[in-house]
Amino acid sequence: MSVCLSDTRFAIPLQALAASVIWAASLIEVQSVGATTCESLTTLSLPNTTIATAQIIPAGTFIPPPSPYGSDAPPANYKNISTFCRVTAEIRPSPDSSIKIEVWMPMTGWNGRYRGQGNGGFAGSISYSELGDAVRRGYATAGTDTGHWGRDGDSAWALGHPEKVIDFGYRAIHEMTLTAKAIIRAFFGKSPEHSYFVGCSDGGREGLMEAQRFPNDYDGIVAGAPANYWTHLLTGAMWVVHATAQDPPSYIPASKIPAISAAVLAACDGQDGLKDGILNDPSHCHFNPDILLCKKSDAHNCLTVPQVAALKKICGTTRLCGSPDIPRLCDGRRGRPGAGRSGSSPARNLAGLWGSRRTIRDAACCPSWGLGPFPTWFTKGRIGIPGVSISTAGSKS
Repeated sequence: MSVCLSDTRFAIPLQALAASVIWAASLIEVQSVGATTCESLTTLSLPNTTIATAQIIPAGTFIPPPSPYGSDAPPANYKNISTFCRVTAEIRPSPDSSIKIEVWMPMTGWNGRYRGQGNGGFAGSISYSELGDAVRRGYATAGTDTGHWGRDGDSAWALGHPEKVIDFGYRAIHEMTLTAKAIIRAFFGKSPEHSYFVGCSDGGREGLMEAQRFPNDYDGIVAGAPANYWTHLLTGAMWVVHATAQDPPSYIPASKIPAISAAVLAACDGQDGLKDGILNDPSHCHFNPDILLCKKSDAHNCLTVPQVAALKKICGTTRLCGSPDIPRLCDGRRGRPGAGRSGSSPARNLAGLWGSRRTIRDAACCPSWGLGPFPTWFTKGRIGIPGVSISTAGSKS
């Protein structure tokens, strides 16, 4: 039978009809965007993976779970997140693995792309604010704790757990990526058109690991401030601690960093034919710390004799267990006071913090170093392994 809308017996206001169609379409989209509903993703079978929950989070209602940093108020930007499907899962690629991941997928307005989210420090938690930012921009996204739970400055989980070290090193991000793509494909009924990874510091290192080990995981990677070459990076940090924190007179306060930077630039900036405040090739800079020796009393623009000796160690080149050289640190880049290399007092700098919390296997790899027991500030409340000692690698000019 044909029906003519002009026939008054079947007349329906067009606005009401359009509204009904839009409402029905939106209902269908919310309940089942693709090949399956959000809630039914708990039945999805994936290798080494247990999907714990899959639920629709209404717009602006997300409350993050407990954090290793305590119970802070939820960031305001959670209120700006539209309705999304939240999936939590655990991946166990080894008997000692417990990689927690979350996959968030927008219920409407998916841009067809996937964004993997990196971590910071030693990881230990999922960055929910970054997941929220990705969903707000239309991405399907995922994050992971890389296989352990804790603050990003805590590495106690690594001792005696080599598989967890592997998970943190590279495996967790790769497993997260494979699992997230499978969940996205099941939910939307198709794979992402493009996949991107975003991370800074340790997240930048994770991005470089992905590019080198699993180049097919992502089409593009934002590797911000990558903490790459992990062993050398943290050994270099401990070399700074050894040079400046073994006795109080050797400590170089942050207030003297600008003077050191200025002296380095004065000695080497013109080597490339242009004085622009930048060392074109720091490896060619042979800076002599003696020029900073205080002529009279100690001051912020000069160094004492012990400080000059400490700076000579820092500016030299260190070796780790016969491995390739660790680059010199006096390259003219650190021109302002800060916590990174110096800090407010001995052992209160980031170099000591990260270097002292590295894996014991790396720290104790050279028994010939023979410095003696870890300083109390090094072990208190962190590692504290009796009998473990550390020293510095030899230096050369």
